[in-house]
Amino acid sequence: MQDKVTLKRTVTIKAIVTEDFRRYLVHELNSAIRNLETKLHAVVDQGKNLLKALNDQGAKEQMQNIKQQLELERQQSRSAIEDLKKRIEDAKNLTLGSEFIQGTVEGFVDVKKGENLYKALGALEIIIKDGDIMDIRNIEAPQALITPSGAAPKKETLAV
Repeated sequence: MQDKVTLKRTVTIKAIVTEDFRRYLVHELNSAIRNLETKLHAVVDQGKNLLKALNDQGAKEQMQNIKQQLELERQQSRSAIEDLKKRIEDAKNLTLGSEFIQGTVEGFVDVKKGENLYKALGALEIIIKDGDIMDIRNIEAPQALITPSGAAPKKETLAV
């Protein structure tokens, strides 16, 4: 019987908003826009070549399907680009000193018999400022989930 096991949990990364962070975030969002635009141009070029080849073969039905797929791809890319542009405007207006959820990473925690699983797997936040770790926060689980050490949780059965 094992006494200890390592489990994976999600760790939230929060950035304290500074002028440097805002510039970084805007730069990353602009890069994402450029990448989407480049991919869209490549898809459109491939689609044009495919449409020309299908036209030469007289495959009118397949041409119509490809045209619809290209239009859908254009609409989705344009929508994503507009969303990123809105996020750029939001980034420019972030309040200095506020916390911005930058993303999540996977972390590991060792648990052993007798420990409270809810505490061990509780939310963990890493607070950074311009890339430097400023704080590591364990977010406590609601007290109702944490039973006194050594006490067995109530067993409940559900009628089906």
